[in-house]
Amino acid sequence: MTDRGQAPPGDDPGSFVRNTAVMSVGTALSRVTGFLRIAAIAWAVGIAETRLASTYYLANNTPNIIYELALGGVLSSVFVPVFVEWLEGRGREAAWDVARRVFTITLVLLTVLTVAGIVFAPWIIRLYTAGVPQGHRQDVVELGTFFLRWFMPQIVFYGIGAVATGLLNAHRRFAAPMFAPILNNLIVIATFVTYALVAGDADRTSLATSPQKAILAIGTTLGVVAMTLALWPSLRSIGFRFRWTGGWRHEAVIRIAHLAKWTIVYVAVNQVAYLLVLVLANRVRGGVAAYASAFILFQLPHAIFTVSVFTALLPAMSSRWTDRDADGFRGLLRLGIGSTAVIVIPATAGFIAIGQPIVRLLLEHGLAGPDSTELVADVLSLFALGLFPFSLFMLLTRSFYAMQDSRTPALVNVVGAVVHTVANFLFFFWLDLGVPGLALGHAVGYAVASALLLVRMRRRLHRIEGRALASLVARTTAASIVTGGVAWAVARGLAEMLGSGTLVDQVVQVGSAVLAGVLAFGLAARMLRIQEVEALRRQLLARWGR
Repeated sequence: MTDRGQAPPGDDPGSFVRNTAVMSVGTALSRVTGFLRIAAIAWAVGIAETRLASTYYLANNTPNIIYELALGGVLSSVFVPVFVEWLEGRGREAAWDVARRVFTITLVLLTVLTVAGIVFAPWIIRLYTAGVPQGHRQDVVELGTFFLRWFMPQIVFYGIGAVATGLLNAHRRFAAPMFAPILNNLIVIATFVTYALVAGDADRTSLATSPQKAILAIGTTLGVVAMTLALWPSLRSIGFRFRWTGGWRHEAVIRIAHLAKWTIVYVAVNQVAYLLVLVLANRVRGGVAAYASAFILFQLPHAIFTVSVFTALLPAMSSRWTDRDADGFRGLLRLGIGSTAVIVIPATAGFIAIGQPIVRLLLEHGLAGPDSTELVADVLSLFALGLFPFSLFMLLTRSFYAMQDSRTPALVNVVGAVVHTVANFLFFFWLDLGVPGLALGHAVGYAVASALLLVRMRRRLHRIEGRALASLVARTTAASIVTGGVAWAVARGLAEMLGSGTLVDQVVQVGSAVLAGVLAFGLAARMLRIQEVEALRRQLLARWGR
């Protein structure tokens, strides 16, 4: 007997739009506070002005890397389709039992990894700082080790949060996971403001370990803890109660482990490629911080919209595939690709056209000066070229996970990572592009990987309405060129009229350019009959009216 009524449907286009809208609002607020977070870091410790910011980013990213290598890809993707299958096919109690086992495994494995990371922190940091010039490396290693030992407990809370998010998403509860990161960002912002006020001017940029730097270490980890605990009330509201549950040779756990083999390959390849990026970026003062800051900005359209799209689609697509409804699956995929294209392609044009004014507005304050703005803006403009391929690849990867196929994305990702790495060395050294060359390598790698994955998906589904999608992308690109041109002209005109020396001038310049670009895209999209944009416009007007 099935227990389908326990999983809210949420699979029709109307529910998809509502769920995506809720997540987009939450993610937008999260990203706004995320921008304030990187602005606070730049204000407090700079970007290109010192190696402190890069050391902080490197140490703070390391728990993410270790977590992803261990369980991240499994918990964020493979777990949901299997949980949905158990929930719909065997009932809620059987599904809860699977979730409790996964929680238990997560806690045990990540606690062991936390202890190991604390013990081996000096060697881990030495690996990730291989590119730092010898004159600075010892200080970077010592401070990085100090930070990493405080940051390692984060991975336990990342794991708990990932399982909780998977359970909530499987029940079409998307709000809490999208709003929880706001709390994390606010705590980190307060942490860096406090550090800047407490530390003296000399200590703010020094690589020496000091009691003041413990503020950064403790505050950053507390942000992750608070983000995870914020999910618990929502988890309890759907009826879940955690109990320590052993017996890990359960059928569903074995299924997850089987699917996870290829997910681990996928994640491991990504992390090796990222390690090489860090080694190269460390050759430039502020390179890691500039790369990380530009990547956060680059991910804005993807994180606000595309992540919301495939998070809303994954449970629905998993359900369609379980029911062997290929047409329904194909329709959801077409909806996801079309919705993604009309958001991220014009965003690409916007980043290229007005990337420097955006970076100046957000980051050129406090210790961060014009050198930081120029470096981050150059990295951002080349990242932007790969925005649609990156988002498309992530959407297609989740679509294969919905089919409970983790092998195909892993193998394609290996090819993409090899292309990415070769391109990085080519652009960094041979063309002498420096850190911006690493962003261009990222774009090239994902362009190749997304094309390969799209071909594989077409073979699996036999058809994916390729001509219609190609037409949509072509028309959206044409409209986006108009967007970029208008935004650039408005930003340049206002800079000549008003200047860009004050915060008010910068806000007027960027805000006016973005508004003009959006209006230009809407007009061009209407002329080119891009139906997805018109549907989005009607939805927004209807919601505004209500």
